[in-house]
Amino acid sequence: MPSKTFSIFSPEFKYISCDPDERLADEDGEVSVVHVGQFPLKSDPKSILAWCPKMNLLLMTRDKNTLHCFRIRGEEIYFVNNGAEIKGITCHEKNFCLSGADKTIKIYDSSDGKLIKTLDQKFADIEFIHWSSTNYQLKNKVLKSLPIIYNDISYNLDYLVINDEKSITFTINKVLNINIVTKYQIRSQVQSALFEQKYLDDSQRLISIEIPTKSREAYADSMILLCQVIEYLERSKSTLSEIEKELKTFYVAINRYLSNLKTEIKGDLLQDLGDMLLTGTIPDNTKDFWVNQFGERGLKKMNKLLEIVFEECHKKIFQYLIAPMERVIALLDELNGITKWKNPIELDEKDINKLTKECQAELKAYTQFIWDLKEEKEHYEEFFNWWKTIVDKFADKEETNSYSTSKLLEFIHANLLQSKVLQYISTDFDTIKQLGERNLLSESQQNLSDSFQVILDQVDDYHQSNVEISVYAEIYHPTPSFDMRGSTWGLQIVEAHTDYYDKTLEVWKANGQVIDKVEGARGFEFSDKDMVALTKDSLYVLDHATTTPVPLPDLPFEPAHLAVNSKYVWITDKNKVHYAVLKLVL
Repeated sequence: MPSKTFSIFSPEFKYISCDPDERLADEDGEVSVVHVGQFPLKSDPKSILAWCPKMNLLLMTRDKNTLHCFRIRGEEIYFVNNGAEIKGITCHEKNFCLSGADKTIKIYDSSDGKLIKTLDQKFADIEFIHWSSTNYQLKNKVLKSLPIIYNDISYNLDYLVINDEKSITFTINKVLNINIVTKYQIRSQVQSALFEQKYLDDSQRLISIEIPTKSREAYADSMILLCQVIEYLERSKSTLSEIEKELKTFYVAINRYLSNLKTEIKGDLLQDLGDMLLTGTIPDNTKDFWVNQFGERGLKKMNKLLEIVFEECHKKIFQYLIAPMERVIALLDELNGITKWKNPIELDEKDINKLTKECQAELKAYTQFIWDLKEEKEHYEEFFNWWKTIVDKFADKEETNSYSTSKLLEFIHANLLQSKVLQYISTDFDTIKQLGERNLLSESQQNLSDSFQVILDQVDDYHQSNVEISVYAEIYHPTPSFDMRGSTWGLQIVEAHTDYYDKTLEVWKANGQVIDKVEGARGFEFSDKDMVALTKDSLYVLDHATTTPVPLPDLPFEPAHLAVNSKYVWITDKNKVHYAVLKLVL
């Protein structure tokens, strides 16, 4: 295997071209300096360094609770207050995950630092987190060809490993938690293959985690399908909450106006409104309401609320309730087919069919909801057109009749105080009530969640009964060591550690054969297919065949820590104030 080379261009550490042809043409250089900088404040020496590889962002804890994000040339773009001491960082695609001393796992968006979610799993003291990709993708072409509802619904499979004092939890695609009770305390992931994972634990043992299944492809498809169902159902709940909140702004306002008018009339509100509509006579005792309490200002407000609220809710019901529920039914149909075919996670077909029927009923309810919303909006438009003639009359303006008296009279007596829309959402108004019995969508959604939980419990039972965690190998070192980590190079499992006495970095094969040693190592990190080690004056790039010493450029600080991804090395001093970003030429 050819050895890796590096190149340097700028002794003044200014920005330089990253054109690969220029780097390779420079015969004297060995590393390329992308940026050298200095943080304005001293960091905690125990602060954590990490890369967000998808976006090439540098992540660093400056104090115990706060994570700062930098571009590779030193520009800070945001910081995140985690609300508790940050114990670990792991990244995947465009997200990063933080484990906290408050025993929580939080996932953030790498582009802006916004909190995406906090895992609902209850953890003890979290010892280890790591996020891994897999090669598995949902193969169903029909599902993948459907119009996109949410951009971040994943058709790939990834898993987040969380190890606390009592268990190991695998969180699939950020939503599906599988918790396995175990005594092992892992410290480093060595092999990320989903069905044959390997880890180093705190007792210098190689731990194997195996997920047996009849079909790995069918297992992966089933897990991705389940994760998508979880996401669509969760987002339907949040969408319904938004719809309820928006609708209440309208109904709170119209309920208040009708209550005020009822107080002025001091009689039967519906009867008096019907008499006003038929006779065109407006009682004098209601003048204050039409002129001062409602008036042109109230009319404009209600027309605006009617248009904005009902149109927005109509759009959300169609796009984010009906369309996702149609998608859930399709996902369950595919899951049912896989279950009948191979049943890789031992699900009960009856429970899948039961949930499918409930989703179909929910879809009908959403469709009826959208029609009732449309009908009620049309009635209120006519209703406010009539009220406009009354307001105009008191303002001595020309009256324009743009409503149907018969339809409006029917609405007043049948639905003005008995709303079809309010049967779907939770409300408690003094004047307007729902028509008939409650048909709360929040309750039917909860019923769906309960039925789906039966299936998720079966997923949990399968893993509890079948996942195998065992000691794969004992690792023995003749001298005490620390900072043990591992990786897989090709088909070879390797382990690296630092000698306790002379700080020599040793890299071993799993069979006990020493690959190489680096004296005076100050830190090391495994990359995709190799490892980078840092000494006072050099970087060492090691793989199973070669070790390449690479002299460091003349830096204005003494290097002490490093973080590595596939292209860059991030070096800091002991106090993590001065830093340099170097480009690897692979």
